[in-house]
Amino acid sequence: MSKKSTVIARQEAYINKVEKEGFDFGLTVADAFVRSIRDLGYKSCGTALDELIDNSVEAGAQNVHVAFGYGKSDAKPESIAILDDGYGMVKKMIRAAVVWGGTDREGSRNLFGRYGYGLPSASVSQGKRFTVYSRTESGPFHAVTMDTEEIGLGKYIDLKTNRVVVPQPTVQELPKWVVDYANKNFPDGVDGLSTVVVWEKLDRLTWKTTKVLETKLLEHFGLVYRGFLRQTAITVNGKKVESLDPLFVTPGARYFDLDHDRAEALPELPIKVKSGDGKKEHVVKLRISYMPPTFFSIDKTRPAQGRNANPRLAIRKENHGIVVCRNGRQLDVIVRNPLTTFVNYDRLIGLELDFPAELDEEFGVTTAKQQITISDRIWDRLKEAGFLRILEDLRRRRREDDGDVSALLEASPEIPRPSERVMEEAEAIVRRRPAPEEVEREAEVNLQKEVDRIAEATGIDPKVIEKKKNEEIASKPFKVETESITGGPFFRVEQRGGQMVLLLNKAHRFFTDVYSGVPGVEGRQLRTGLELLLFAIGQCELDAPTAVRATYVSERIEWSNRLNVLLTLAQDQVDPDREYPEESEMPGEMME
Repeated sequence: MSKKSTVIARQEAYINKVEKEGFDFGLTVADAFVRSIRDLGYKSCGTALDELIDNSVEAGAQNVHVAFGYGKSDAKPESIAILDDGYGMVKKMIRAAVVWGGTDREGSRNLFGRYGYGLPSASVSQGKRFTVYSRTESGPFHAVTMDTEEIGLGKYIDLKTNRVVVPQPTVQELPKWVVDYANKNFPDGVDGLSTVVVWEKLDRLTWKTTKVLETKLLEHFGLVYRGFLRQTAITVNGKKVESLDPLFVTPGARYFDLDHDRAEALPELPIKVKSGDGKKEHVVKLRISYMPPTFFSIDKTRPAQGRNANPRLAIRKENHGIVVCRNGRQLDVIVRNPLTTFVNYDRLIGLELDFPAELDEEFGVTTAKQQITISDRIWDRLKEAGFLRILEDLRRRRREDDGDVSALLEASPEIPRPSERVMEEAEAIVRRRPAPEEVEREAEVNLQKEVDRIAEATGIDPKVIEKKKNEEIASKPFKVETESITGGPFFRVEQRGGQMVLLLNKAHRFFTDVYSGVPGVEGRQLRTGLELLLFAIGQCELDAPTAVRATYVSERIEWSNRLNVLLTLAQDQVDPDREYPEESEMPGEMME
């Protein structure tokens, strides 16, 4: 039996069951209930639409579209439709789906749905009228319409029982605008559709204009369904949703390679949790990432404020804390909790908990699936697994990186770093070989690339950038910069015109464990010595013949790999008994 046949058989079994129990498709309560349920409290139009997309994914849909219908103007939608090519619903199941609690997946722990409240609750939260069209095979659609205003007027009252009852499904044509949209955008056009839900009389949309609604939904669905977009393509108003990882460590996801800065993926932490009866063990996964201090800036020499903030910052603001997912579907973000409180600077630390549906009770999942309450038992398991130690390590790293990188980025070209001054003074003493022609050509190419990169990132005229860079080179022939390349060498050198640049890789343990490992004056002395060492090696590399330079490049990769392993092993040898505080309170930082 195919999966579709299994689903349809399950629907029919459910209908037979409730009919035998005397269910008459009544809403069970009248107008007051429907009015109150409109205030259920969806955070946005996006979270309301999530309920219907959940249903589509559950129904095996490979394509889900959210389409906008218009009246006189296309500036603001008057209707919204959710279209899918899933298994569809038998006639009586369409009727049951409109009822609060009507679901053939009651109590299911697979994927998303359990209660059967999502479709009607989400629909009336955004508009006063909704219609569900569906079919399990090709042919006409059957549909049921519910209108909250008409409920108040008594249209749905069964005269025999004096109860509000969902009407029988009837054969209905899809709205013309839905047909036109499907034929233009949906695979196989209208023939490919199985279920369509249309919202009308929209009076509570969070985002009202087409442009804002489209932008917000593309971002929202990219976050919530990032783990499902390979199996189910989601499209908003004809535009395909891209996966969006709030930890920014998924190659190919939106904003992953926005610029040369990269987030670093740390080892995943599996947390074993036994079920309430203690018979079965489940795994909660903790994903962790670390972002460099310049990660949210467009111009990396300036703070991520105002127009200099790139799109990543807005994503992190919305997902600042512990992102919580259920079966890979994002539900909520926890900021304040029994273990720690996340502050603004913690945005550079990405954390995601993904739990299986079998642990719903431990995470307090609500019927609307947009808020969770984690139990004390789960917090205890996180603490036992070393969550606080990991968090404190990352906070320490952030403070060190931020302080050191700020010094690097905020240094004026007229006030070079000590190592840069020393290198400039040594030019009069140390005799260097004439630069090979290929090095000179490469230096000009590198300078032009840097000019183009800054111009693209800032929108400033390349000629203006080139002039400023030449002024900087004249006053500062040696320069220290940072970059973040996961798996890259711990340092490299680059000649840009007349300037030699030492680039330190913040994603390598050399930077975190050695270069930035000592605070205060001693730290500055250490960093100056390390910079001079690497400048000296880099000078020898740039002065060497082509064949020898190639050896430097290949050997540097090997040095970096070995050094990373050695520093990892050294961590526990140097300070095996170190203790970690349970909380990190950073003076002067505003709490979220």
